[in-house]
Amino acid sequence: MTLKHSFSTLGGQLFWLLACGLAVALVPLVSDPYWTRVAVFVFINIGLASAWNIIGGVAGYPSFGHAVFFGIGAYASAILTVRYGVPLGLAIPVAAVVAGLFSLVFTPLFKQRGFFFALSTLAASLAVETMVRNFRWVRGLQGTDQGWNLPNDRPVAFYYLLALAMLILCLASVLVLLHSRVGLALKAIAKDETVAASAGINCTRYKVYAFVFSAVWPAVFGAIYAPFLVYISAETVFDLKITLSMIVFSVFGGIGTFLGPVIGGILLSIIDQLAWANFLDWHSVIYGALVVLIITFSPGGVISWFRRSGARRGHA
Repeated sequence: MTLKHSFSTLGGQLFWLLACGLAVALVPLVSDPYWTRVAVFVFINIGLASAWNIIGGVAGYPSFGHAVFFGIGAYASAILTVRYGVPLGLAIPVAAVVAGLFSLVFTPLFKQRGFFFALSTLAASLAVETMVRNFRWVRGLQGTDQGWNLPNDRPVAFYYLLALAMLILCLASVLVLLHSRVGLALKAIAKDETVAASAGINCTRYKVYAFVFSAVWPAVFGAIYAPFLVYISAETVFDLKITLSMIVFSVFGGIGTFLGPVIGGILLSIIDQLAWANFLDWHSVIYGALVVLIITFSPGGVISWFRRSGARRGHA
């Protein structure tokens, strides 16, 4: 089997994903704690973008409310570990199940498309955030609390390996989905939903599959993010910026592709960190200008550069 062929098959892609993951797992041995901590945020950003890309890129239904699932995961993790003493290893799958079930509430929104769907998901997420702010039981242990303080009893390397393991599982599940009948149906829906329906595809069912899938993984990463950050509140985990980051990472790297969110998550996370560290006053300008330039002059994202380069080599 050639290297090119291994990249084109599911088994080959999973092999390379696992190999890369094992190599990245060794980074803390040579990296300082600062960059190890930054890497945790990079893993979370890649996972969030990859999950959003399934519904927003592959299926063509851009959601502007996905921060709600990240927030649900974070709050479920905090409540379970702090209020009830549940181990983090159990809190993470519970948070995923809670988010997956809650995502079914959004099912009626699939009667809308495009701009209207995006606005509806945004409005729904804002409503959830408002309820969290006003429901005293979920705000903290004390009635006056506005968030959750979590114990800081694990080293950074623990969260590095945990976030990396969850990211590998997330990306593996994305690959399996893209190679499955569900993935093919979602691509058909994105291309032309009317034609897909006339071909016998149950569009509503497959859109629900995609939405639940894209809600579960943000909850997983939210459940990791809460103890890693030590303190969370509605402002930090239900922020619209989290959803916008998912979208920007996907579009920057190449929306609707597997590697697009990975590339976008890595590059923009590192650029964002370097801009904060070296150009604090110009951080937003640098970050925003770069995103605008890529979207304007390369609508296919960074990954389109590699495709054009590969095509030129193929014709050479």
